[in-house]
Amino acid sequence: MSDELPPHAILSALQWREEQAKYRKAEQPKEKPQANGHAEPLPTVVAATRADKDVPGEFLDPETEIIPVRNVALLGGDGAAGKSLLALQLGIACTTGTPWIGLEVNQGPVIYFSAEDDLDELTRRMNRICRADGTALNTSFELHLLPFAGEEAALVTESHKSNLLERTGLFRRLEATLDSTSAMLLILDNLADIYCGNENNRALAKAFIGLMRGWCLRFDCTILLLGHPSLSGRASGTGESGSTAWNNSVRSRLYLRRDKDASGYEVDKNARVLEVMKVNYGPPRDPFGLRWEDGRFVRRDMPKTFDNVTVADLEGVKKAFAEGNYRCDERAADWGGYVVAGVLELDIGPKGGSKEQRSSEEERARQRVIKMLATWERNKQIKREERLDGQRKSKLFYTGA
Repeated sequence: MSDELPPHAILSALQWREEQAKYRKAEQPKEKPQANGHAEPLPTVVAATRADKDVPGEFLDPETEIIPVRNVALLGGDGAAGKSLLALQLGIACTTGTPWIGLEVNQGPVIYFSAEDDLDELTRRMNRICRADGTALNTSFELHLLPFAGEEAALVTESHKSNLLERTGLFRRLEATLDSTSAMLLILDNLADIYCGNENNRALAKAFIGLMRGWCLRFDCTILLLGHPSLSGRASGTGESGSTAWNNSVRSRLYLRRDKDASGYEVDKNARVLEVMKVNYGPPRDPFGLRWEDGRFVRRDMPKTFDNVTVADLEGVKKAFAEGNYRCDERAADWGGYVVAGVLELDIGPKGGSKEQRSSEEERARQRVIKMLATWERNKQIKREERLDGQRKSKLFYTGA
């Protein structure tokens, strides 16, 4: 493998600092005491002076716009879902000029602060990622690792006397590291390790995000916080945890979850879904389909429910429902889903078979049929009505609208 740099330029910390210097905010003037004992008024910006000075929004991922620069983003995910791996892939992409899960990202120095994995584990992961992607790790000169597994990693603690956050010595040292490296991206893994305060306290949550936002503005960097959802956040599918101030204060929130159906069944153990739960400065985004392969995540676009479904297919289903008796209960052998599967030539497994008897492909096709029926019913293309079945019992059947 060649030790030469790739064709794209690798920005050094000095180059990055010079490139970004013109965007840095001017330091606010220090407060000067007045002779009469009153404080000096705050300097204001007159709105009229900003006319015709449009400032376009900037994102770490310019094309997809899910991580705004100079802001704090939160990446949540269940334990072992792979959020640390996904974040490490982002760090490598930003420092080698390569795509991240198929998305183009800005290039520049990155700090990866890990309170969960030691240097050996980070080394194993980085080499697996680079080998699988054909990327030379020896070109990632500006990816700065800070492994703190097994060590005190708190950046702030809650003072029981003042009920306020107190910055630790590590906070100051990380702040100095941000300054010396001119990192454009700081990845903090994990929120539970670096924040030693009551996560349900709205004021403290806002104060901590405020401190992080201060770093973003001062050092022209973006901060990606990794965190775990609460039990209720997992159950609801929102991925939230603690006070709502965490979600409200960050400018972007992503949620990495396993790909499960409504009943909790995981069709593909290696599949993941990256959901964009919130982006303040960008448009709404559909979920990203991912799959764990060869030690890293690769993009696998999620199939659309109505891919390759025609109006004629819907008319065929409606006609069958109007002329026959097809139950709404998925457990029934005369379930209407088998009609849909027959029209679309989908294999959803044998009638009356259990979930364990179906293959992953059959289960995936079955879930697609269920979503189609629900959408058609919601759009009043089909409907339900009560009829007597063969045993003279009242059951719900599908009928053409």
